Amino acid sequence: MAVTWFVPGNYPPTTGAIVYDTKIGAELSAQGHAVSFVPIEGQHTWPDDPARQSAADCLKAASATGDRLVIDGFCLYAFADLAAELQAAEAIGMIHHPMSFEPHLSPEQRAFYAATEASLLPLLARIAVPSDAVAGQLATLPGLPAAQVTVITPGLPLAERSRGSEGAGCHLLAIATLIPRKGYETVLKALQPLQDLDWHLTICGDQTIDPAHTAALQALAQAPGLAGRVTFTGPCAPAAFEALWQSADIFVSGSSYEGYGMAVAEAVRRGLPLAITKGAATPDVIPDGGSIIAEPGDTVQLSKGLRRLIFDRAARQHLSDAAWAAGRELPSWADQAGLFAKLLDR
Repeated sequence: MAVTWFVPGNYPPTTGAIVYDTKIGAELSAQGHAVSFVPIEGQHTWPDDPARQSAADCLKAASATGDRLVIDGFCLYAFADLAAELQAAEAIGMIHHPMSFEPHLSPEQRAFYAATEASLLPLLARIAVPSDAVAGQLATLPGLPAAQVTVITPGLPLAERSRGSEGAGCHLLAIATLIPRKGYETVLKALQPLQDLDWHLTICGDQTIDPAHTAALQALAQAPGLAGRVTFTGPCAPAAFEALWQSADIFVSGSSYEGYGMAVAEAVRRGLPLAITKGAATPDVIPDGGSIIAEPGDTVQLSKGLRRLIFDRAARQHLSDAAWAAGRELPSWADQAGLFAKLLDR
């Protein structure tokens, strides 16, 4: 089977959506399918974005080849005026999460995303989503039958159990792009009162998408109680990334909204205790007894949970054991690519 997969052209390769697309694509290729990725620029900015013409050209070219067409949901908004062409292409949508449900949107942005999703999603032949939570969000849209939507959660690589810092202090790890909905401000403010404890936080994630927000977070990290305790790495090369996972004692996230929570799932796979907000992952990811969970934005609740885990090694070990056991049950990328191939071949 030949597959053309439209992806957002200005997303960093470490973004969860791009990781999902490329991992599934690589496994499909390994299973004998021919997968080509086509970046689309300006995929969800504004309806007068001139890049919509390039989307039209790409759609026309892909349709002419007879390939099975997959559209990453973050590209969908580039096709706002291409409804007829989109329906004729019988494309498969990979909807990581609908943009209209994101926090931190202006009323104009939310209205644009909602209207575009309502008009275009029903035109897709089939839709894959990463979680039951996203399937539930799509179920609220008119004209979109539940049978059109299939949940295919992300896969995970084989991974060793994290050893931890193996020292007197506690190494906290957060992995996500530095944008407002990832909730780093919540994490930093939750840690600020814990000056009496020995901890260090490493923040690993792309810093270029929202430079103003990145600068604000870096300034906050110099506040009393945080100065000298927070490291921003930016994206890491594979070897450095693995070293961060191996040295971590606790995985933290303050995210207010996720379609799945891939970094959280990998932390579970590696047996790391979690100190996260409910927006950081769906119930598909969070293991029973393997996490401290706070409401999004609740710095007090998250701070109390972090204090307990940083102070109490036995509590960390208990949560680690529960996460490690749950992580053994999570699927591989090869498993999930097999499900995706069945969806494409329907």
